Amino acid sequence: MEFLERINGLTHSAVKRLHVRSALNPMLWLSGITLPLCFTFAYVFRDIESLRNNLVVAGLIPMGVTCIGFMGFAIFKPDKLQSEDYQIRHESLQIIQQKSGQMEISTTSLEAIANPAVPQLPSGRSK
Repeated sequence: MEFLERINGLTHSAVKRLHVRSALNPMLWLSGITLPLCFTFAYVFRDIESLRNNLVVAGLIPMGVTCIGFMGFAIFKPDKLQSEDYQIRHESLQIIQQKSGQMEISTTSLEAIANPAVPQLPSGRSK
């Protein structure tokens, strides 16, 4: 039981630290869950050859799909490998670049898009 509690704690800390969300995340989660489970059960049932072999194959399939998916995204849609925040900021800056000749854009708006982690105070208010 202590082993399972440690694994549970490590999983929760890994989830909390995960900040990059991309198109590859679901495949990585699938691989990260199935690979250890299938390999653990393959070890537990190592005496039953057919079950062991099926579990090893079942654990390797998501990893293979993830690798193929990564190569596909890297070749055909590399922007999908970026985080959601990056994609939103990139699209916002492209729209601003297209509209820059037609309308005036304040520098605080540009700073808020470029550095979203820095909280912006509304104008006219102080801390």
